[in-house]
Amino acid sequence: MKKIINILGLLLSFSFISNAQEKGNLPLMDTEWSLTNLNEKVINKNEEGLASFIVFSADNTFKGFAGCNKFQGIYKIEKGKLSLNKIGTTKMECENSNNEEEFIKNLNKVANFKIVKNQLMLKDKSKTIAIFESK
Repeated sequence: MKKIINILGLLLSFSFISNAQEKGNLPLMDTEWSLTNLNEKVINKNEEGLASFIVFSADNTFKGFAGCNKFQGIYKIEKGKLSLNKIGTTKMECENSNNEEEFIKNLNKVANFKIVKNQLMLKDKSKTIAIFESK
């Protein structure tokens, strides 16, 4: 019985993911999403030419690169809403972290998402806080 409930919960999560994506759009999971806009500011690659990015996995974990440090955490999609939790980062010291602190702070505010074609928009309760494009 517990297995059936877990399977139904997983299927329900996938249906909410599908509802957040329109036909022809890239999937949330297993796509490398490069940060292009943070709080209405264009984000460029760092001095080494690396872009900040995030990848969501089917096991409800995510990982990425924030401009200097790597990060990881867990995510939950419930009733079509997205939340990112238990975010941890490496602690390398960099001169120019390309808005890293602001990026990580905003990940903690995520309440929803939308995918349109090759763009992922992460939203807080009232507005889009980060825009990503697929690589």
